Amino acid sequence: MLASAKGVNVPDEPLHRVTFRLSYGDCDPAGIVYYANYQRWMERTHTEWWFLRGLRFDRLPERLGVAVVTRAAAAEYEKTITLFDQVECRLYADRVGRTSFTMRGDFITEDGDRASTAVLTLVCVDPDAPDKAVRVPDEIRRLLLDGGAAAFTP
Repeated sequence: MLASAKGVNVPDEPLHRVTFRLSYGDCDPAGIVYYANYQRWMERTHTEWWFLRGLRFDRLPERLGVAVVTRAAAAEYEKTITLFDQVECRLYADRVGRTSFTMRGDFITEDGDRASTAVLTLVCVDPDAPDKAVRVPDEIRRLLLDGGAAAFTP
C-alpha cells in the first residue's frame, strides 16, 4: 500500500490495465506519439475501470447524489514511444482525500520501461452547485481503497 498525502492507504497494485498498439492516428508526422494522447488514454482507462465496476460518471448524480469533475491533469514524459509500439496503461489510485481523489496512469513499454505518467485529480461536487466540493461517497472510497475488487451495488 502507498500512503497518501492525507494518510489514507491506497493499493500499490494496478486497479486496471489496458494494452494497445500505437497507430498512425496516435503519432505526429515523425511517427512519435503525440504528447496529448497520454491524457486521452488515461481518461479511457479510468473510465473503463469505473464502468466495469458498475459506476458511470454520467449517472452518479442520480445514484449517489454527486458529480465527479476533473480538477487537474498532468503528465511527465520519460521515454519516446513510436508508431506500432505496444503500450500498457496501468491505473492506480494514488490518493483518496475528503472531497477528491487522484488517479495515476503509468504507460509501460513492451520492454518494461515507463514511457510516461499521467495524473488526474478528480473532485466530487454537488450536481446542483458544481463549484461546491462535497465528500467522496463511501461507495467510491471503498472501490478505490479495496483495489476495485468489488463491483458497485446500489
